[in-house]
Amino acid sequence: MNYCRIVIGSGSGCISSQQTGIGYSMASLIHECYQIKKENDLKIKIVTDGGMKKYSDIIKAICLGSDYVMIGGLFNQSLESCAPTYIQNIKHQWGIEPGEQINQYDPIYKQMLKSGTKFYKKFRGMSTKEVQKKEGKTNIKTSEGIVKLNQVEYTLSGWMENFNHYLRSAMSYTNSKNLEEFKGSNFNLITQNSLKRFEK
Repeated sequence: MNYCRIVIGSGSGCISSQQTGIGYSMASLIHECYQIKKENDLKIKIVTDGGMKKYSDIIKAICLGSDYVMIGGLFNQSLESCAPTYIQNIKHQWGIEPGEQINQYDPIYKQMLKSGTKFYKKFRGMSTKEVQKKEGKTNIKTSEGIVKLNQVEYTLSGWMENFNHYLRSAMSYTNSKNLEEFKGSNFNLITQNSLKRFEK
C-alpha cells in the first residue's frame, strides 16, 4: 500500500508557512487529493498531517477524503501522553516556585486532574533546533518549529470516547453507514463570518 502525506505548516508546533511563505489551505488540499485519487482509481492512502485543534477538524478531514489524520498537540494535552509533565507553578509571598516534573502514569495524578489540579506538558515541533540537536545533527539549521507548554485538558480515554460519539453523530447527519460512505460527503463553502456562528 502507498501513502501520501499532505499539508505543510499548519501544525501547532510548526512555523514553516509563517517563516517561508509556503503553504496550502488544508481543506482544499485534502479535497483535491481525494478527487485525484478517485478519478484515477489510485490505490493510495491520504495522510493529513497536523493542524487539528478540535474534534470537528478531524471529522472534516475524514469527510473530505483523509484515510489517516496525524495528531500532535491534541494528544499532547492528554495526561497519558509521553511528553515531560509538570505540576502547576506554586505561588508564594516571596515569588513563584516552578512546578516539579511528575510521573503522569501514576494513578494519583488522574484523580488530581479530575479534582482541578493543573498540569502542563512540553510540546515541540519536529524541526526545532532542540530536536535537531537530539537527533545528533552538528549542522543546526534554522528552526521551523516552536517549543511550548500545553495545559493538560483531559485523559486520552475521555477524549477518545467523546470523539467516537461526535464522529458517529456526524456520520448519522450525513446518512453514512461507514467511513467510506462518509468520505466525499457533500459540503458547502462558507464565509469566515458564518464560521463564527459555530465558535461558541
